Amino acid sequence: MASQLKLAIIGDPHLAIPQGADDPYIDCDPGLKLHPQSKLLFEAAIAAINAEPGVDAVLLLGDMTRDSELFNHKAAAELLTQLKVPHYVMLGNHDCLRERRAGVTYPNSPRLDREGYVEFWHGRGLPQLSSSYKVELPGEVDLVVLDTNFTLRELVEHGLEASQQDHGFITPERLDWLDAQLAETRQRGRLPLVAAHHSVMDQSPAERHGHPLLSIFGFWQVHKSGLLRLVLGKYAVPVVLSGHLHIQSVNEMRDGGAALTNIVTSALVSYPHGWAVLTVEDFAIRYESRSLAQYLPAGFIEDSRRRASEGIGALIRRELTNHPMLGKYADIVGEMVERSGWWTRLCDGTLAGFSVDPGLLPKSPLPRLVCAQAAQVLGEYGTWKTERADPNKLEIWL
Repeated sequence: MASQLKLAIIGDPHLAIPQGADDPYIDCDPGLKLHPQSKLLFEAAIAAINAEPGVDAVLLLGDMTRDSELFNHKAAAELLTQLKVPHYVMLGNHDCLRERRAGVTYPNSPRLDREGYVEFWHGRGLPQLSSSYKVELPGEVDLVVLDTNFTLRELVEHGLEASQQDHGFITPERLDWLDAQLAETRQRGRLPLVAAHHSVMDQSPAERHGHPLLSIFGFWQVHKSGLLRLVLGKYAVPVVLSGHLHIQSVNEMRDGGAALTNIVTSALVSYPHGWAVLTVEDFAIRYESRSLAQYLPAGFIEDSRRRASEGIGALIRRELTNHPMLGKYADIVGEMVERSGWWTRLCDGTLAGFSVDPGLLPKSPLPRLVCAQAAQVLGEYGTWKTERADPNKLEIWL
């Protein structure tokens, strides 16, 4: 089959440039996001893409910066000038003004909201003065980029809480815009690919109502995503590309004869620090994740895997500490999750068939019972992923 389009994909760079030799603000999400190494990772991804033959364009899936600091946007724009092919950017939740816990936000540092983001990136990877846009790519392909974010002001306008600042939303106006863009693409006989920072369908069992991990991982998917999928199905959109989750993941839904595949590319700033290639051919779309290991210092990926496990253990401890029933077991559950390898396998897309090693369960009866229940929840992920395609290497027939 002849290749019509070769698109390189970078997920969530979260670029963070240190402000001084000892920056007390930069390492604000230890383990889970390697902000202090984000420039190194960004440069490695650019080098890898420039070395990849036949790339037509690069898509960055949002969250360009740590927390939309202007100095980080400027640094990202400068780094992207090194790419040998056109690049396209999209708005992520970290590219808007957002609330942070005390001691994290850089004092007196300008930060961009959506309007400032659009003004800054227009002509630097944003082809129009809008955070939602359509661009023609080689191979008779149209890339339709849909903004799924709400600013803090929009959250207030819709009666929502600031705590939902990382969630994805779709409005009737955005749906109408998407419908019009896809209609025009199909009328011209072109193939639509859609990109949205937030996922558009389940990427885990935790996204169902009542799941014990819903409060931690339930913000991944666009709210009312079923309405969005109706529009996508109407025009037989084959693929939606997403970031945001910091994991390598895929899911597929069918509406009659048409199938919609939502591919989530893992974050550049987080383990496993990869990127991806999507190729459109005559009768198929092929997707493959790529490692940056050869462009990074020896042992970098392995060290990051360890730090990611420690980071998720700390997160679980923090979330459970104030739980009325589970608070006293926060440490032992966090340690079990950390040592199980569950999080890193979820991140790198190898979780299929996962189950917690029984040897990690404590010996004492009550703590063992609590950890066994937690292990069962984690095992659900392994079963869920087993029932889906390999998110690191996909073939989607058109």
